[in-house]
Amino acid sequence: MFGIGPEELMLVLIVALLVLGPERLPRVARDIGRVVGELRRTSDEFREEFLQADKYLQKPAPSAPAPVAEPASPAIAAATQPSDPNESAFDREMREARERLAASREKPAT
Repeated sequence: MFGIGPEELMLVLIVALLVLGPERLPRVARDIGRVVGELRRTSDEFREEFLQADKYLQKPAPSAPAPVAEPASPAIAAATQPSDPNESAFDREMREARERLAASREKPAT
């Protein structure tokens, strides 16, 4: 456990008992236990969400009418073509978002 042997752990507990006293030590231990438990739950939830993220990307989108978009310029249309046949959907979406951002920065403000 953290590279601490039983002797070192006993020494830490004795020092904690001397510093905190017998009245405050159980309350502090209980509070530390709650914090550690909450951190563990949060970590587990984050790990599960991270591992399940690919399932959200592969879900088929609900069939809704496609929004009417303004015609793309030829430079953007050519750039949105997949440059890599092994490109994942996430990579393609990120690339397209970067291209839209760059195009919006190039447009003069009206």
